[in-house]
Amino acid sequence: MRESQLLNPPAFPNCFVCGPDNPDGLHLRVYRDGEEAVATYTPRATHEGYPERFHGGLVGLLVDEMLVYAGAAQNLWGMTAKVSYSLRSHIPMDAELRLRSRLTKTSSRGYRARVEIRLADGTLAAEGEGMCVVRQDLVPAEQEATA
Repeated sequence: MRESQLLNPPAFPNCFVCGPDNPDGLHLRVYRDGEEAVATYTPRATHEGYPERFHGGLVGLLVDEMLVYAGAAQNLWGMTAKVSYSLRSHIPMDAELRLRSRLTKTSSRGYRARVEIRLADGTLAAEGEGMCVVRQDLVPAEQEATA
């Protein structure tokens, strides 16, 4: 993954998935890669579902978060309105996950996006899609001038 501009807004430090100040959070760091959003994540021992497997509900949280960041990579900030995801492969607890999201459709009210989560060897572990509603009040102050 080529790390470029960090997309995590400082205005939301307590977000459960991407906030750096949430002591119980996942601390996901999301970057812009061209017109897409990318991140890596390695599950913690406390994220286990079935023995030695990353909990599927937490996979859903990652998909949800990456839907929002698909828009953020193109200066659209929104909130998830609808999300669906499918688990395609088991995810070992020590697996480095590679997350990627991209917009598939935009309108004046919102956008649709797709998310892929892959293991380091390229295996598709999960995929999802959803819709987000654009929220101008959520645009981080440092990005208002460019939005």
